[in-house]
Amino acid sequence: MIIYPTASLVLELCVERAVWWAQHKTIFVADLHLGRSSPVTPQDAAPILHSLARISALVEQHSATRVVFLGDMFHMKRNYNEYVLRIVAEWRQNLHGVKIILVRGNHERVLGDPPPELHIDCVDPGYSEAGLTFLHEPRHSDHYSLCAHLHPNILVPSTRVAAEAVPCFVLGSSYLVLPAFDDLQPGRIIRKMPDEAYAYIQNGQVVMQ
Repeated sequence: MIIYPTASLVLELCVERAVWWAQHKTIFVADLHLGRSSPVTPQDAAPILHSLARISALVEQHSATRVVFLGDMFHMKRNYNEYVLRIVAEWRQNLHGVKIILVRGNHERVLGDPPPELHIDCVDPGYSEAGLTFLHEPRHSDHYSLCAHLHPNILVPSTRVAAEAVPCFVLGSSYLVLPAFDDLQPGRIIRKMPDEAYAYIQNGQVVMQ
């Protein structure tokens, strides 16, 4: 789904819970929370491998030259270990021609920046370029901003139950909040606001409500 937040800004809301900025060949994802569970065996590492493979697929699909993580790339200190970092390092090597930026989120404030060998450029929230501001936690910005942190879900009708919680993008007049990219990250049912629109993901489609 293509949206036009400003006269010069064109963004695509992707069913993979990402945003594609074609003008700058950039993919935005939010709230990966890698290492949510302790990866001790290859089977335990499956969620991490799956998330990283989904990003690689997006890069290939769009011929992206840059990926921006809007904060909370890793989850918690006790699982921020050598095994997790080795998985990410191997993935990073396969994207050696792709620039990666991490906007520091609340989890980065605890964990610190990733090791230099991952070749991830870290920036503080509020970094702006071409009329677009990169944030983690939503806050006021002078430019249109992309935000994360809320893990937004909304309730929508379903063929299986009366209503089901599905991930959604939250579209405000000056901001866009992305859903959490991580499949296992619990979503939060958000309170609908009269000045916002919602694009939810259901049955392999992005649907504007």
